[in-house]
Amino acid sequence: MDPLLVGARASKMSLMQTAPVLASLSPAVPTILRPFTEAGGDRTKNRAPLESDGVFSDEIEAALLAGEIDVAVHCLKDAPTLDTPGLTMAAFLRRDDIRDCLVTREPGATLATLPAGATVATASVRRAAALRIHRPDISVRPLRGPVDMRLRALDDPENGIDALVVATCSMERLGLAHRIAERISPEIICPPLGAAIIAFQTREDDTATHEAIKSLHDPKTGVEATAERMVLLRMGGFCNAPLAGYCTTNLDTEGTTTYTVRVRSFTPDGTTSIDVRRSGNDAAEAALAASHELTRLGANELATMH
Repeated sequence: MDPLLVGARASKMSLMQTAPVLASLSPAVPTILRPFTEAGGDRTKNRAPLESDGVFSDEIEAALLAGEIDVAVHCLKDAPTLDTPGLTMAAFLRRDDIRDCLVTREPGATLATLPAGATVATASVRRAAALRIHRPDISVRPLRGPVDMRLRALDDPENGIDALVVATCSMERLGLAHRIAERISPEIICPPLGAAIIAFQTREDDTATHEAIKSLHDPKTGVEATAERMVLLRMGGFCNAPLAGYCTTNLDTEGTTTYTVRVRSFTPDGTTSIDVRRSGNDAAEAALAASHELTRLGANELATMH
């Protein structure tokens, strides 16, 4: 077959998480990687005020629709909530660790032991709100950019940053797991919907490409991803909205599978939050039930408060 033309953001993170995937397809499915230097809100925009869907993927999707590439590789949490007409998420790689982590300049610190007044940097509304709820005595400073750039800022004492909160999967994909000081419980910082999932987007009618990448798909992750995207769709969320959550797959001793969907909405300043969990035999039904309860409790109004 002809080589698959694969599009991905040109960031170090994107290329390092995409390369092993392409290697796993070879030699049965030859691939050519096309990096997109203009794709991605981190390069040109402050992530903190991002208030729209799809800012990380518009250019790549346009290339996919035009036939310039066959597959687009996305971090699911940054992908558009609504499927672009003519395109589909054809496969989801097995999910990595969904937790955020603490990276500190001085070794040995944890979120609990950071001194009062310590400065923790993040440009994420979700992380900042959670930090203000859990540790109102620390200072949260906006810091945008790729993870490696944020780490350089942390390591320079003149910047006055004591710690960063970043995605655990980002550190692991960059080969920097040894820098993680603490993997933070989702009960403290709830992950974004779609966290730690790499998704592969194709044209809907491109059956040859669907067939070529089907070995990459993890069914369990696919169920969780679909449930989480359903919550985003129902709640009007996007990658940096004041909304978080995840779906977990549970297997009991008798081999019965159930799903739990947790969704958390909060004010951007972290003063108020709503946390909902719903479980059942069907992940989609649990997602709908959690969304309905969140709406009933006033989540839509909560997101506009300060």
